[in-house]
Amino acid sequence: MMDRLYADHNASSPLRPEAREAMLRVMDLGGNPSSVHGEGRAAKRALEDARETLAHTLECGADAVTFTSGATEAVHLAMESAKAMGFGPIFVSAVEHDAIWSYAYHLWPDAQIIPVNQGALIDVNWLSQEFDRQGGQPLVIAQAANNETGTIQSLDTISTRVRAAGGALLCDAVQLLGKASVGQFAGLADWLILSSHKIGGPMGAGALIAAPGIEIVNTRAGGGQERGARSGTENVAAIAGFAAAAAVACPDEAVQAFQEQTSQARHGFELAVATALADADFVSHGVRRLSNTSCVVVDGWEGARQVMAMDLAGAAVSAGSACSSGKVKMSRILKACGYSDGAAASSIRVSFGWSSQIEDGARLAELYLQAAARAGHALSTQAA
Repeated sequence: MMDRLYADHNASSPLRPEAREAMLRVMDLGGNPSSVHGEGRAAKRALEDARETLAHTLECGADAVTFTSGATEAVHLAMESAKAMGFGPIFVSAVEHDAIWSYAYHLWPDAQIIPVNQGALIDVNWLSQEFDRQGGQPLVIAQAANNETGTIQSLDTISTRVRAAGGALLCDAVQLLGKASVGQFAGLADWLILSSHKIGGPMGAGALIAAPGIEIVNTRAGGGQERGARSGTENVAAIAGFAAAAAVACPDEAVQAFQEQTSQARHGFELAVATALADADFVSHGVRRLSNTSCVVVDGWEGARQVMAMDLAGAAVSAGSACSSGKVKMSRILKACGYSDGAAASSIRVSFGWSSQIEDGARLAELYLQAAARAGHALSTQAA
């Protein structure tokens, strides 16, 4: 496995050594953070140290941080809290992650879809018109960056218009964390969703960041952990790893280095593929997007077959979201962007990360073009 090329960081990024070290230190403590004896107090101290670390990284108060088992639990807590606070009407962007999309329509069957353009950007003017027309206290659910296309939304504009309308913003910042300055999302949302394993922390940890005055409503019976915001013993080792990963990944200088390295890798991939494969179309090209993400469509070459071909060639890429129990299906995101059924079923996502090398882009392109040729797609050069 050591010589494989991993280009699926938006699904999960390999564990950073700093996160591993933090986890091992906490694992040796052995106590339950809800216990009052010495071992329990040591575990509680580790939990609160992680909370302080993440709060400092995110430029918020420690009391704003609720640790969860991952982004999905954080989403559920945020939406249930918004429902309990009585916000409405409800607006959900057409390109939200399935974890958000499905639960939003479970809680609010009448939720309205915010349209997007071909680059997956939210139509903010449409949203403002609906605020004026419908009134109320609108709840807008909008991600910071799309996991498939890499498109970065104009959160500052969205947040300003939502607050001017007396509403609230629930934002999935899972893909933006560690890939853009904290200043691009800090303080802009009423509920902010984060995940550990997208930045090189362990799986099994996430966080919900609540703005001042915003409630976290716990609808699940149990021990009332996290100051009553959720129930279930905290995964202290994973949380410590999450905080350690964030402390390494999120400072501005680390983000800048990440952007420079991954953008060069992505450019190498896209340039080589665009030069040699006339059939290739890059989604969100020309739109502000994550430096590490490339979504390529080759109409007629099924995304699942592309993923399998690349896997056999020694490279890991994905087709759409990885959170669908291993299923590869037509991209709902690309359909929302106006792509045809054929194109939406013929896309893959390439995503580089903290452990990627600049030369990985050109190397991945070489493997991809070889796979395209084997699948019967004509190349304009013989180099690949």
